[in-house]
Parts: sequence; structure tokens; C-alpha cells
Amino acid sequence: MSENLEEAVSSALLLVMETSAFMTVWPYQETDGDLAQPDVVASMTFCGPFSGRLTLHVASEVLPLLTQNMLGELDPMDSVEEKGRDALRESLNMICGNLLTAWQGEDPIFNLSPPEIVSPEDARALGTAVLASLRFNLENTLAVVEVRESICGDQ
Repeated sequence: MSENLEEAVSSALLLVMETSAFMTVWPYQETDGDLAQPDVVASMTFCGPFSGRLTLHVASEVLPLLTQNMLGELDPMDSVEEKGRDALRESLNMICGNLLTAWQGEDPIFNLSPPEIVSPEDARALGTAVLASLRFNLENTLAVVEVRESICGDQ
């Protein structure tokens, strides 16, 4: 049975961040107080029976932990910043796959664009109507997941 979009977003983010990134995450509540604000954004499109854009906004403070938990120890020659972005892109890719399966079921086929890092300003201009926007407490920082309508090929 397919979940509604907000339930699918929430379950996909929680699943990936808790089981693949080994990070503490829960739906944001006002009682969480002031959290570090998102300043890094990853985004990707999906095209199929429904087309859209999935965007994940996180605070840069979580990238070192995300990198360590997803990629393990880094080679001293690796760029910590670039590896953090790699880990964020891979997390978004896994969230998207889980989201689409939970939301649309097992049968539909979607073509996914490679996840990319975009500026927060550009993220607001990508896609059209916001279908879902959910906030989460991710390791005591604010994370936001958005799903927007998008026409395949829109960047």
C-alpha cells in the first residue's frame, strides 16, 4: 500500500539517516529550540508516472559525521569538503529511491538525475509548486526536505 507523500518523505529520511548514516533524526518540534540552519543543499529530479524534484537542505556542521558514517575513514589526500558533498548526494539518492517506492509503490519506473549540490538560492527557484516541505532535527541541526513538481528536463 502506498503512503501519502509526507509520510513517505518522513519514513524515507528516517530510514536512510538512521540505518545508513547512523545519525539521530526526528521530525522537528518547536521545543527543539534554535538549531543550526541549513546552508548546504543537494537536489535531484525524478521522472516517471509523476515527475518532481527532491531537495535536501542540511547544516554544514553535520557533513563530517555524515561522511565518516557513510564513507568510513578518508584518505589523507581526500578533500573533506568534497567527500562531505559526496556523502550528502548519496544520502539524497537513497532517500529518493525509498521515497518513491513508499509513495508510488514497487511497480512504477522512475528515471533519476544524479544528485547535485546547488546553492540555497537556486534551490528555491528549481521546480514549481511545493508538494511537501518537512523539517527534521538531524543531530541537533535543522534539515529540510522538499518535494516539488517538476517537468522532466527542468533544471
